[in-house]
Amino acid sequence: MAKTYDYLFKLLLIGDSGVGKTCLLFRFSEDAFNTTFISTIGIDFKIRTIELDGKKIKLQIWDTAGQERFRTITTAYYRGAMGIMLVYDITNEKSFENIKNWIRNIEEHASSDVERMILGNKCDMNEKRQVSKERGEKLAIDYGIKFLETSAKSSINVEEAFFTLARDIMARLNRKMNDSNVSGGGGPVKITENRSKKSSFFRCTLL
Repeated sequence: MAKTYDYLFKLLLIGDSGVGKTCLLFRFSEDAFNTTFISTIGIDFKIRTIELDGKKIKLQIWDTAGQERFRTITTAYYRGAMGIMLVYDITNEKSFENIKNWIRNIEEHASSDVERMILGNKCDMNEKRQVSKERGEKLAIDYGIKFLETSAKSSINVEEAFFTLARDIMARLNRKMNDSNVSGGGGPVKITENRSKKSSFFRCTLL
């Protein structure tokens, strides 16, 4: 069967339990919103293929559990991630404060050049807001990370968030390819898939 995409990017959604990671994933992958979601147990994923600059990109998006007892399971998935979304709930101050802890987890377990983005979710619930948009923007600036406020329920900035992260990954791959060409090791980027019963991750290498 012929491959139906040009690239495959593995993305990760991380953040405290209850911030809406699963809702964001379902809004993007299925354009659906369900208020009856239960907390993710361990890890789950969805797939959606998008088009960027004439290329078909298959996004494999992993939704991680935020509870402490699943932390050792989910950190194993950081290594193969090409892009990570850090999600907090604008109506929950603690989930915002914990973004710094999640960033430390990325620094400890993920690739040094992984693309990152901070999402302040549930921006439709402005009357219950505990974290201002300005504070979210400042945190992102401090870490040199892009920032968006989103709402899975109202479908605000969900598409933009995933497309922006995918575009940043594509730009990084293109830079690597150009650098390789300049240094004399030119060649296309090859996407290889590594599968086992326990995990599934994808690695980009320069030919």
